[in-house]
Amino acid sequence: MNTYFVTATFKNVALMGAAYDLFLKVVEDGTLNDEFEGFKVLGRYHASYSNNVYIIVQASAGIKMTEHFAPWKVKFDIDFDIKPVMTDDEKVSEHKLVGSLMAAEKKMGFSS
Repeated sequence: MNTYFVTATFKNVALMGAAYDLFLKVVEDGTLNDEFEGFKVLGRYHASYSNNVYIIVQASAGIKMTEHFAPWKVKFDIDFDIKPVMTDDEKVSEHKLVGSLMAAEKKMGFSS
C-alpha cells in the first residue's frame, strides 16, 4: 500500500455547501466508503476558513483513488491534488538506495 496526501479544493462556497450536505448524510448513514479493498482513508482534516480539505490515504493502486474520489469530483467539481508521500523509514531507505545507485553509476563509468 502506498500513502498519499490529498488536497481537495472546492471551486466555490455553493458547491462546498452542497458537498458538505452529502458528506454529513453519508457520515450519518455510515455509507462514506472510506475503506474498501486496496484503499483506506487514514485521516481527513477540514480547514474551516478555506475551501480545502486535507486527506491522508493508503491505496494499492492509482485506480483506487479514482474509485473513491471520482464521484465527488464529478458531482461537485472538486479539484484533487494527489501527492505520494512516505514515512521517515521509507525516506531513509530511498536515500540509501539512491546513494548506492550513484556509487554503482560511478563504477560503471556513467559519471566522472
